[in-house]
Amino acid sequence: MIRIAILSGKGGTGKTSVAASFGYLAGKRAVLCDCDVDASNLALVASAQNIQSREYSGGMVAVIDPEVCIGCGACTRVCRFDAIEKSGSKYRIEAASCEGCGYCPRVCAFNAISMVERKSGDIFTAQSRFDSAIVYAELSIGAENSGKLSTQVRRIADEIAEEKNAEVIIIDGPPGVSCPAIAAATGTNYILFVSEPTLSGVSDLERAMEMARKLKIAAGVLVNRADINEVLSIKIKEITMQAGSDFWGAIPLSSDFVRAVRNGKTVLEETDDERITSVLTQTWRSILERFQNWN
Repeated sequence: MIRIAILSGKGGTGKTSVAASFGYLAGKRAVLCDCDVDASNLALVASAQNIQSREYSGGMVAVIDPEVCIGCGACTRVCRFDAIEKSGSKYRIEAASCEGCGYCPRVCAFNAISMVERKSGDIFTAQSRFDSAIVYAELSIGAENSGKLSTQVRRIADEIAEEKNAEVIIIDGPPGVSCPAIAAATGTNYILFVSEPTLSGVSDLERAMEMARKLKIAAGVLVNRADINEVLSIKIKEITMQAGSDFWGAIPLSSDFVRAVRNGKTVLEETDDERITSVLTQTWRSILERFQNWN
């Protein structure tokens, strides 16, 4: 089984559009996995029909039992997050402010405070219109994304791929190089970075490629909106080649991407521009040719 992660150093480069196009090309041979849990959009393009959902708990939160609390205030004196409020003669904890440090239960002499699991989001298993399974998640409002939820999404996608004997897992990862991006990339066979020719795009791509080198994962680069700055597009190609990575080509700025998103389709279904279709199709095929047993 092949695991391909589609990542980007920064947001807004067209990463999800590329991942969705690959899902369209792969069809039922793939399992789609959206690890961008802060802004999960792959399921929208894939017209996913939910099959199952499950809650995800990624941390702890303190809870005060009002029947036991005597209102001594010891807990509020040690809380550094202003999460404990006075409620009549007793105290209560504002869950959105609690960081789950576990200090307040230690100082409560009456055992009125306990730590419980905090719901951090929901994980969905669905069926895409490409006839493939898709796994994605939605982070709860105000919840912290440490990468654990991305890891859980990856694990479920692996289980489904094994069950369905899928040949490839296509991972739409989050932007940047933080914990969620590392969680999306770790253990994959290949990383495709989608970049753009802007100063921030170049800078963030260099950091992202450094991450791939440290993870010892083969990587390649695809430039989107390449014609908005041809000088920087050439620089991206030079950086890629110097790093010993694959440069898969350049895609021009096109309103076809916007129309595709608006219509809930992949750009391959919405454009006749061969500058787009040929690069995406050839990139997909070339990456797969690196691995055996793909025909």
